Amino acid sequence: MGATTIVRLVGWCFLVLGLVFAAAGAGLFYYDNQFAARALRAEGVVSDLVRKRDETGYTAIVRFTDAQSQQQEMADRMSSSPPRFSRGDKVDILYDPQSPSSALIDDVQGRYFLPGMFGGLGIIFTILGGAMVLVLFFRKRRNAWLLRFGQPVEADFLHVFRDEKLNVNGANPFRVVAQGADPTNGRIRRYESGPIWVDPTDQLQGRKLRVLVDPKKPEHHMIDLTDVVSGPA
Repeated sequence: MGATTIVRLVGWCFLVLGLVFAAAGAGLFYYDNQFAARALRAEGVVSDLVRKRDETGYTAIVRFTDAQSQQQEMADRMSSSPPRFSRGDKVDILYDPQSPSSALIDDVQGRYFLPGMFGGLGIIFTILGGAMVLVLFFRKRRNAWLLRFGQPVEADFLHVFRDEKLNVNGANPFRVVAQGADPTNGRIRRYESGPIWVDPTDQLQGRKLRVLVDPKKPEHHMIDLTDVVSGPA
């Protein structure tokens, strides 16, 4: 599987995951607003702070009296360390009049932490995944243009380096570096391939490489590595 294919798959995974998280955040926000519209308000008191065996955070247990003068108890949606409340703290409660034990603490964190967390993760993953997919799309389109209209330049192979700026599943791809004439001015310039997952140093040592260059924008170029990898890079 080539570097481009792996990056494309990762990009699509990020994009889909981002959309799922964003949808979850939007759904939680909608549910919260619907709940708040039908809920009744009460003042509660933090009666206890509990910590589950497998968790490090503390969850506030709140007692309140509903509209029927019945004592109710609810647990905060959030766990935190240090705890965000102390025993005896008074808090505002929203509860379902049909099921008073279904309640939440009426503050920004209590109501919007989960929607905000999922929505924020959704935005981040969507932007990252979308950017990766778009970059590959435009690169593919540019390479297709270069294959048809690019000006061929003969370049000398220089070396191969590992691109540590690009990391896919903990691995860094290689890039081929060559030098040849700039078609705009005839000066010697550097040409660099796209990412590949094999080190072709032995095959390219002492060879001339074919580079397809946009004559108007030499920085847009593609080194022909067809006989080394599956296609140009």
